[in-house]
Amino acid sequence: MGLETTPAGVPQENGTSSLQREKPAGPPQGPGQPAPRPPYSALYPAKRRLILGIVTLAGFFGPLAAGIYLPALPVLQRSFHTSATVINATVSVFMGVLAVAPLFWASQADYAGRKPLYIISLLIYIAANILLAALPANLAALFILRVVQGFGAASVLSLGAGTVADIIEPKKRASAMSMVLLGPQLGPVLGPLLGGALTGGASWRWTFWFLVITCSATLILLLFGLPETLRSIVGNGAIYADSRLLTWPIWRQKSVVDPAKYPRPPPPTLLGLLKLMGHPPILIVYLNNSILFAAYYAINVTFSRLLADNYGFSVTEVGVAYLAPGLALVVGSMISGRISDYHLRTYNKLHPDNPAHPERRLHLQIPGIFVSLSGVLMFGWLSHFHIHVSSVIISSSIAAFGMTWVFITTTAYLTESTKNTPATLVALAGLFRNPAAAVASAVVEPLIGKMGIGWCFTGLAFVELACIASSLWLLLKGKEMRRRLGETQVAAGRSPGAGPEGRPGGPLGGPLRGPPPGIPPGGEKAGITATV
Repeated sequence: MGLETTPAGVPQENGTSSLQREKPAGPPQGPGQPAPRPPYSALYPAKRRLILGIVTLAGFFGPLAAGIYLPALPVLQRSFHTSATVINATVSVFMGVLAVAPLFWASQADYAGRKPLYIISLLIYIAANILLAALPANLAALFILRVVQGFGAASVLSLGAGTVADIIEPKKRASAMSMVLLGPQLGPVLGPLLGGALTGGASWRWTFWFLVITCSATLILLLFGLPETLRSIVGNGAIYADSRLLTWPIWRQKSVVDPAKYPRPPPPTLLGLLKLMGHPPILIVYLNNSILFAAYYAINVTFSRLLADNYGFSVTEVGVAYLAPGLALVVGSMISGRISDYHLRTYNKLHPDNPAHPERRLHLQIPGIFVSLSGVLMFGWLSHFHIHVSSVIISSSIAAFGMTWVFITTTAYLTESTKNTPATLVALAGLFRNPAAAVASAVVEPLIGKMGIGWCFTGLAFVELACIASSLWLLLKGKEMRRRLGETQVAAGRSPGAGPEGRPGGPLGGPLRGPPPGIPPGGEKAGITATV
């Protein structure tokens, strides 16, 4: 079964059009009639579902490696003959790498392709886990290999966000992101349960062997089931429209698209990353996410001690109690994604001549912030007055629900604000979020000691309240700021059709001055697009 090439240069299989499955129904085209708009993704539904499933599964391994390690800390302290402070530092090192390393993977993936980096990063992760499980106990080796393990694990969330942006059109993207983010949400919940069972039932080394076995199986599935999806290489994936669900692996896919229609961003630079971080709409959503995540993490780090000291919970009972906020994360993620997509679809139906801009999603942040700060406030005062333990668990779940609600809408916004660098923007969000969580975990206990737990979490709730004001400002001014930035880029002489970070016209979706390269005048009205 060979591939044929049409005069337009698009590979076909057995002479069948790769867009035949999705070609819109309608009368035959006559001379001078515009060509129908191609689908955002030419992949058939089962192929898209498989890709999302693989990306979701791969997304578990970073958070799982963080959580599965925690129950083994006392055992590791004895095995490596060191102090609790030193062994806890291996956790801090791992989390620090998870905060910074995604920038490397994501920026390369937005430029060079997704699949090779999935493979390389998971191979690094597997190799680090093999060495952690097999080498004799050596403290220096433990620190080094935790760094390597974190570096390999750091890629998947940002790569997954980029993959979703490649294959899922904006009006359905929040629902898809809620699936891909199940790993970061469930990993910290399932990790301690698995780690406790493996460490207690076998050995701390089996926590790493478990990661080797499960990640190797995922890597095999990824090799055969995940094609290259970067739109500047494969466009809307028309070359895969008639392919099997599982195919023989290709290390690196050659570009099969017109660069004018699917421009590739320039090679990543530090200056480019700093410009992205400094753009006000992006900076605001980063800060809002970080504040809510820090407040939720402050609950997480006090949760186990609170249940043990105030309510007499055992270690096993504390682990089971963590399932409640974990379930809230999943439910909040799924509901938020579907409501966000429903709102966008409804708006576009009511305003067909004025489709929704990315900021239309952000109004859903406001109820999410209110829910989150309500849970934070309740957690503080219910714990302060030693109200029944069920109320404390429920309040922590409310805070988790609100936090993930905002997180989903923000992530969908980031993937829509820029068309060429979605993975990079999601990775940058982690650079803000993880240090905020680290600061919260370091200061929450001293603050509780000085203020009391009720007033401590009241302060965090008031900080979250400021996020509502910034969200309202962004709803009013965000679109205009993106437009002005696009005009600045055009005035500076940068090609509107090849903006490094997004839609034609500029880094974050600024306006076009004239049709993009390769599109005839009036082509936009005819349904022809340069960059999707």
